Amino acid sequence: GAEQAAGTGRRDVVLGVDVTEPCDEVIAFAFAAARLRHARLRVLHAWRVPGPLTLGPGEVGLVGGPQRAEEWLGFLSAVLQVWREKYPEVEVVETTVEAEPSGALLKAASGAELLVVGHRLTDRPKVSRTGPVTHAVIHDVGCPVVIVPHD
Repeated sequence: GAEQAAGTGRRDVVLGVDVTEPCDEVIAFAFAAARLRHARLRVLHAWRVPGPLTLGPGEVGLVGGPQRAEEWLGFLSAVLQVWREKYPEVEVVETTVEAEPSGALLKAASGAELLVVGHRLTDRPKVSRTGPVTHAVIHDVGCPVVIVPHD
């Protein structure tokens, strides 16, 4: 965990990924940043049990409890496989957690060297606001944050 990383002097880059909408630009930036820093890349996907109002199209086939966590980890591993092959020198630790994304990222980034998150660009060029997760993270995290814009 972050406590172990801080205690051993391990350098970590933390990447927040939504496996239902993974973005190559964000993932590529995080892998390159970890390689450049000779750091371990800790990739986190936070998920919540869907209620009747939050069930998304990517969650329809998922089951509950520990099986759900296993399925999310499988999705995350699949998303990262091509990047692991492209950056074999980067140690990758994949984690899925049932939690609010902003809180989970803040916890994961505790003691990290860098946090990487994505920001989806809108069709409205005058609107430059960040999403709720990015907004929460940039105001509360204790390490540098890179926000990678993407379509």
